[in-house]
Amino acid sequence: MKPGIIKLLCALAASVVASSAMADFKVATYPPVPESWSVTIEGNTVIYESPVSKKQTTPLTKILFTYTKRTENKNAELLMLEYVKKHECKEPSKLGKGFYTASCSDIGRDVVIVGEPNNMYQIEIAGDYNSVALELINSYLNAIVGGKKTFEDRDIGENKD
Repeated sequence: MKPGIIKLLCALAASVVASSAMADFKVATYPPVPESWSVTIEGNTVIYESPVSKKQTTPLTKILFTYTKRTENKNAELLMLEYVKKHECKEPSKLGKGFYTASCSDIGRDVVIVGEPNNMYQIEIAGDYNSVALELINSYLNAIVGGKKTFEDRDIGENKD
């Protein structure tokens, strides 16, 4: 079996485990892992890292996808404000209902938080914003916001302000 297939299966297995824990909602599936990228799972976070080489020993890009049902009933705005305060980020931007982004230069990451209380997704990216990274993030965001049963509130992610 090719390494890329194994990575894809690992990511899909993590999605199945997460979705089976929820009765009312379908968790958005993680995007397929690009060839040569690595994937690891730490708790409820799936970490994608760009390839390394003899010359480049650390990944140029690292993307963390986290899903949680444990938000202590906090909404996306409050979770983003807590993240911004903890990591001394710039002022967050609201992109839609329950959909926020912030840039955190002190820790070298940008973050997206989207969701509703006790049903929350967080995406963090560190390093190079190459086309592969952007495609991973966009496909995951589309799965989250476009999911028919991802949220009880069907307006999450919509920009209706």
